[in-house]
Amino acid sequence: MDKKRQHHAEIAPATAARARNAATQTQHGEGSDPAHQAPKLGEILIAQGTITQEQLALALERQKTSGRRLGEELVKAGFVKRSVVSRALRIQRRIVFGALTTLAAATMSPQIHAATRSQVAVTAFVPAQTVGKVVQQPSEITITDADIARGYVEIPGASQLRVTSNNPAGYVIDFFSRLPIFTSVRVSSAGSGADLGPDGGTIIERGRQGRDIPLNLSYRFNLMAQVQPGTYAWPLALNVRPL
Repeated sequence: MDKKRQHHAEIAPATAARARNAATQTQHGEGSDPAHQAPKLGEILIAQGTITQEQLALALERQKTSGRRLGEELVKAGFVKRSVVSRALRIQRRIVFGALTTLAAATMSPQIHAATRSQVAVTAFVPAQTVGKVVQQPSEITITDADIARGYVEIPGASQLRVTSNNPAGYVIDFFSRLPIFTSVRVSSAGSGADLGPDGGTIIERGRQGRDIPLNLSYRFNLMAQVQPGTYAWPLALNVRPL
């Protein structure tokens, strides 16, 4: 392993810590501010391999006296181009949007349940409802030199869910990217699979109806070229909703 790769391997756990904690909070329904569930700008740039931990620390120190935004400080120091910062900020906004979407779905669930009971009493009409519970899912992903050499990392049976749905048509699983470390991801369940892009995507499970239906998901992450070996926060968030 060359000197640069060794350096990134050493700092990867530290740079991913906040994102990893946010992912764990989301899985357990904790955390009230979706904006705090997204990695910060510096963490995204380090995950992309565009800056080092030392460069980030230096920019943060200069920021204390300059009052400039971190992105401006990094550009002024010559560590990154402005276009790189803009792209990282767009990624950060997409992550926050995904967190807000998941939070909105979770917040509306009790209201929908109450409305359903009211509808049953008056009209006997029951809207489609789906509730997904994550039983087990890693809080982090480890990428080795061998993974980078072949261009992908496979995690079989990584997400174990229990889904309750009253809709005979099935249900939908939305995936949101949390960290820009893959170009695409193959998500597979028993007898089906789908390829999602770097921003995530949607999978439809048709004809799945019942209570506590087990669903096990496996992943094959096709890695970005600049990703370095190390341990990162789990790069996907998911949300289950009616079809």
